[in-house]
Amino acid sequence: MDEVGYGVIGVGFMGTNHARNLAHLSNAKLLGVVDTDQNKARTVSLMYGCEKFTDYQALLRQPAIRAVSVCLPTSMHEQVVTDALEAGKHVLVEKPIASTVTQALKMQATASAQGRILMVGHIERFNPAVQRAKKVIDQQLIGNIVSIIARRVGLFPPRIQDADIAIDLAIHDIDVINYLLGTLPTEIRVDRQRQHLDKRDDSVHFLLRYPQTTAYVQANWITPVKIRKLNITGTDGYMELDYIAQSVKIHKSNYDKSKELDQATLAEDFVLKFREPDYIEEVVEATEPLSGELAFFVDAVRSGKKINSDHAVDALRVVLAESRPARDDNSQEGAS
Repeated sequence: MDEVGYGVIGVGFMGTNHARNLAHLSNAKLLGVVDTDQNKARTVSLMYGCEKFTDYQALLRQPAIRAVSVCLPTSMHEQVVTDALEAGKHVLVEKPIASTVTQALKMQATASAQGRILMVGHIERFNPAVQRAKKVIDQQLIGNIVSIIARRVGLFPPRIQDADIAIDLAIHDIDVINYLLGTLPTEIRVDRQRQHLDKRDDSVHFLLRYPQTTAYVQANWITPVKIRKLNITGTDGYMELDYIAQSVKIHKSNYDKSKELDQATLAEDFVLKFREPDYIEEVVEATEPLSGELAFFVDAVRSGKKINSDHAVDALRVVLAESRPARDDNSQEGAS
């Protein structure tokens, strides 16, 4: 099959990165970019040799464009994604899928009715460190997962204008934890704070209870150091994942379980005798997650493979603290 004609709607920070990666994909051809800022549209179009538009509807009318990335503020997702789907385009929309669950469900319904792909850009699923951690957990190399602690903190990015800290940052780790565990939380507790911003939360803490695991997610725009880490404790070891360094480090437990006699009570009991853990640094081949995400999407467009966006709605429900019955997360898109 020929290259997939592609357009990018919105060429701010993320949209420009989409355009850059698409320009290097062998099975996609970047044909157009859109931005209401004519200078941005012109700059990116000249950089990657494609047509520029200031009206996304004009791009959607181009028959050679089969797929689009929507890289706009979250408040614009529902309208623009719906228009793109109804124009017959396959859509990759940046996370979060929408501002509300109701909007997200309508977008999914439109994609289904139009027979088009709606993929949501939860980019950390394509981080090679996450993929490696998923294999470690699925193979039970550190036993059953007891707890997960996520920290995604740093200074406020001025480009974020219509989202709070939970929907912008915490949603990444919530989606990853759902993915790693293969299930959804049964209980959600959240503490939202406003330290420096008056109209939006800039610090949030989630306590999530899963069937066999407790997870704590901390995200803020106030810590002066950028940290993106997961600490995972299992019954047989401990794993540390660094999203930025794309590293996975494991401390494998070493212990003997033996019976010993309590002289005071003359009762036997099991005693664990711990030795130094084995240290393992997993081999992770560094790649740009966005490149993998776009390649996955374009391949699905070319092959007709279906992509389930339910996990994106599930993550949105959690950050908005909207409850729903727990179910297994069987909608695991991601790098293979």
